Amino acid sequence: MRHFDVVVVGTGVTGQSAAYDCAKAGLATAIVDRREYGGTCALRGCDPKRVVLSAAEAVDSVRRLHGSGPTGSTGIDWGALQRFKRTFTDPMPKRIEAALTAAGVATLHGTARFSGPVRLEVGQETVLADHVVIASGARPRTLGVKGEELVTLSEGFMALEDLPPRLVFIGGGYISLEFAHLAAAAGAKVTIVHRGARILEGFDADLAGVLCDAYRSAGIDVVLDAPVSEVREVAGHLVVHAGERSWECDMAVHGAGRVPDLEALDLPTGGVESGPRGVEVDDSLRSVSDPRVLACGDAAARGLPLTPVGIRQGQMVARVLAGEAGASWGDPVTPSVVYSDPPLAMVGLTEHAAKAAGLDVDVVFDDTSEWYQSRRLGVRTSAAKTIVERGSGRIVGAHILGPAAEELINVIAVAMDAGAPASAVTALPLTYPTAASALPYLL
Repeated sequence: MRHFDVVVVGTGVTGQSAAYDCAKAGLATAIVDRREYGGTCALRGCDPKRVVLSAAEAVDSVRRLHGSGPTGSTGIDWGALQRFKRTFTDPMPKRIEAALTAAGVATLHGTARFSGPVRLEVGQETVLADHVVIASGARPRTLGVKGEELVTLSEGFMALEDLPPRLVFIGGGYISLEFAHLAAAAGAKVTIVHRGARILEGFDADLAGVLCDAYRSAGIDVVLDAPVSEVREVAGHLVVHAGERSWECDMAVHGAGRVPDLEALDLPTGGVESGPRGVEVDDSLRSVSDPRVLACGDAAARGLPLTPVGIRQGQMVARVLAGEAGASWGDPVTPSVVYSDPPLAMVGLTEHAAKAAGLDVDVVFDDTSEWYQSRRLGVRTSAAKTIVERGSGRIVGAHILGPAAEELINVIAVAMDAGAPASAVTALPLTYPTAASALPYLL
């Protein structure tokens, strides 16, 4: 039986951030994972996702400019793309574990389960801790439909050695929009089946609608108001049912969202309260039922389930455990992006949320498809919406669909965080011609 000041559950970027900083503060720290070290972002999510999407972006770029100079045809060698992706992912577990060990963190392997307050069973070993940090991340949401075992998770899609010719993506969120783009660029016939009335429900409704139309124009069938009821295997292929409607495919892919991955921990035995969004925590990210337990990242019911948020929460947890007075979590200005085709990014409030909050705002919507920044790249679909408070000129929300949206949104986020009015951005002599040079016109 070993004893530590801190045991961190989960080796993704959130858990790593907490463990590194706890060890640096002189706390005897251990970290544990039931899988290979690295977590979703480095191994199965953010990083490898962008690697494979780079192929789709390159192919789309050439195809869009066909007839405007570039000649010849291009496509995606799926096997070569997978081999390239693995040059990023395969070395990571050993590198991450070695770095943690070098930092003085004890690295444990196995499924961590509470056997009492701040007492964990890891495989056959009992581990005691003064504090436990839960940074176990998220997992795909249970669909709760007949034949769910036939549905491939996003991790399985990312590991495919061969791309099936027909795919149905269940759900209209990040995962479906991003991987549907990749599969279509690689030549597959793609359908997205979503239970709701619109895709990307957390994003601006108008821009999500524009993106939906763009996908349909590109040959991706987007079906709305179609809650999946069953997945069946028939004569060597799958049939996805939504009421009386159905779609044949060679693979059905789960893209219906993720939930905190907490089940294996047996939180009730540890006296740790949790809800649908994760472990219930206070402003210092301590469990409301046992302050010796803390939670951060996707496992905590505070903050957006995004990598940068998880990293900062992990760092804050370490400050709390190191005794920093007044360390508390306040939701920062946090931009978000879906790497669709084209990318859609947002920061701050939607138009609906701003008006529901009673703010007096000016809302500007621009169809930017004929603007220079889109036309030079052959992008036929782009738009933007900005929301500025009247009187103060404060930017309260921005939503961008189009080239470099994922970078432009960061510029606006910096301005929002600094409290700079829209006029401060429009007055800047930004380099031209660049994507950012459009910001003064958007604002």
